Amino acid sequence: MKITGIVSEFNPFHNGHKYLVERARENGATHVVTVMGGSFLQRGNCAVVGKYERAKAAILGGVDLVLELPEIYACASAERFARGAVGVLEACGCVDTICCGAEYMNVSAQIRAIDILEGADVGEFLSKGYSYPHAVQAAVEKSGDEEIAALLRSPNDLLALEYFRAGKDDFSFLSVRRTAPHDSDTPDSGKYASASLIRKMIISGGDYREYVPETTAQMIERAKKEGACPARFENNERGVISVLRRMTAQELKRLPDVSEGLENRLHRAIHENDTLSGIIMATKCKRYTHARLSRIAACAYLGITAADIDKPPQYIRVLALNDRGAEILKEMKKTAVLPVLTAARSFGSLTKEARKTLDIDLRASDLFALCTPKLMRCGEDFYRGAVKI
Repeated sequence: MKITGIVSEFNPFHNGHKYLVERARENGATHVVTVMGGSFLQRGNCAVVGKYERAKAAILGGVDLVLELPEIYACASAERFARGAVGVLEACGCVDTICCGAEYMNVSAQIRAIDILEGADVGEFLSKGYSYPHAVQAAVEKSGDEEIAALLRSPNDLLALEYFRAGKDDFSFLSVRRTAPHDSDTPDSGKYASASLIRKMIISGGDYREYVPETTAQMIERAKKEGACPARFENNERGVISVLRRMTAQELKRLPDVSEGLENRLHRAIHENDTLSGIIMATKCKRYTHARLSRIAACAYLGITAADIDKPPQYIRVLALNDRGAEILKEMKKTAVLPVLTAARSFGSLTKEARKTLDIDLRASDLFALCTPKLMRCGEDFYRGAVKI
């Protein structure tokens, strides 16, 4: 059994993701497991459709086992996102390779970048107010390696580098060239488009179907009819703003990624603007990016504080699987170093600290249900177990 891991959001699962899974199998993988962000993701917005639907689409698209990335890592910066995801794969104890997409950077370039960063002072630029991606780029540029610095200007290459940094001692890596550029507003000449463009098509009612597997399209159209898609933070904007307006500057300071007096700037913007986009735009600057501010707003909404995030994974949670996925779970019974959760009845086996992290995931599901076109039922994680295909 050769098990390859993929870190994902699958927002939604599209043809490029299917291509990534196929490349993993061509590389010798007999089984493929993915760690997937759940309800709220790295951009600070909710997923366009629910995590169980996306997990099922991934299984139908070729993945064998889908694990949920805890929300404290899923709605986080690239470094924390990667560290949490790789930590979940490592805790499985049976995954030997991580496969990831990149714009330009291959494994040899990642090794060069790691060598540079081990001798560079990223903190020097963070202290000057640079965002983390810009601080990494600046540190590499200072080293004189313009080629690597140029590669790191791609968000996906920076994320791939963070996977490599987090797992280089425990995994082999397969880097697959992306089929569509990150955040591209234009599809390629074939059947590939970026996830962001596909989401825009879904939200606007455009024709996205040629860029996703038919099983994904069927899932999305079914969710649309049920009022469960497209989910958007803006659908519950008043709820989000009500949370922000109740917070003092001191409470804002306790949120992840709030530093250097940002709480005061943010507090002022909250009380001077009546839309979420207005709050973010009034606070945004070179130091505080749109994505960072969106994540801060999401963390406020979800009740995630800086004290919650600096911990290793506490459990492995299963969202969906097929027969090969069941074989991975059987192997994990011998190798996993964390509790494996397949249904709500297993939640009671967790430690108090682990349950605190899980409660954030459960809360995220309930608050996601307020962001769908139709108000959805609360408590989804208790009446839906792992999807079996």
